[in-house]
Amino acid sequence: MARIYGTIESLKSLKSELEDKGISRFSSVKQINTFLSKNNSEKQKILNDISYELEKEYLETCAKLERRIQEKNEIINLESEKINNKISDLQTKIDSIKNNKEKSLLKKISSGIRLYFLKKKSKHFLKNKPELISSFIKEISKKIENDELFIKKYETEKEQLIEKRAKPKTEKIEFIRNVIENSKNLISGAIGENLVVKEIKKLSDDYVLINDFNLSFSRPIFYRKHNQRIYSIQIDHLLISKAGIFIIETKNWSKSSVNSISLRSPIEQIERSNFALYIYISENITLNEHHWGEQKIPIRNLIVMIRNKPKAEFKYVNIKILNELNYYIKYFEPILTDEQLNRIVNNLI
Repeated sequence: MARIYGTIESLKSLKSELEDKGISRFSSVKQINTFLSKNNSEKQKILNDISYELEKEYLETCAKLERRIQEKNEIINLESEKINNKISDLQTKIDSIKNNKEKSLLKKISSGIRLYFLKKKSKHFLKNKPELISSFIKEISKKIENDELFIKKYETEKEQLIEKRAKPKTEKIEFIRNVIENSKNLISGAIGENLVVKEIKKLSDDYVLINDFNLSFSRPIFYRKHNQRIYSIQIDHLLISKAGIFIIETKNWSKSSVNSISLRSPIEQIERSNFALYIYISENITLNEHHWGEQKIPIRNLIVMIRNKPKAEFKYVNIKILNELNYYIKYFEPILTDEQLNRIVNNLI
């Protein structure tokens, strides 16, 4: 199997764009495609899960309501009994004072005052008995009210309740889908580049693939053909083999895109990369092993079209469909030794 280094550029860009929008659930294009094909079923699963949770909560609430009503009645009976006992005790004291015939004026006055306050206290309990009991059942009554409200809503507005609870999750699914739909070009690129990597993996370990190969130049390279200075290059895939180096650009274009004059031709980009890489290799990699002199490292330009390719042929670049890729690569005879191959690989990695 070919040796693979690096992550494809479009996948990195796609992950970065998704993460910028708070989406981190995907680690591969396959997962994204699975999501796109199953996002409706994912939303339905959310609704089913919420429905199950609500039904469970409904049954638990019904049982809880029954227990709370019983507990409330017990509190009412207990507190009512306590108040009745207090009233009874007060009445006993009142009767005792009334039955006690005091002869002393001072004691009569004292008993009269005491009798007044005992009657007042007794009247307070009698008059305010409902309010006093209500204060003890206030908290549990509120819970019963909430339980009854939930039960009523569940029984009369079940579907609306499910949708309301599921809304944050289903809206998030819809948001992710919209973000992905707006990133179709990146996804298409990632799919194409991923297919190229899978295809090249089928080659032997004499082949080394560097995904998203980048070079920056502290001193820019002057590219006379287009009268421009090259400060850096980025190559989708750089394949290093005993037959030389292949600069591979991947395009996952539709037939209309291939024929569109508004899309920039990838040929200019690959020629520019070839020139800059040739200069870099000439200055940094030496193969002093051939008795005739300095050995050349062939650099070939290759554009891989995933689905469609133009009918025309072009100078300085070969254009192949994905299933033609490995056949084309293996067509060239090896000219480098293992040691030379590894020297190039170590330098470029």
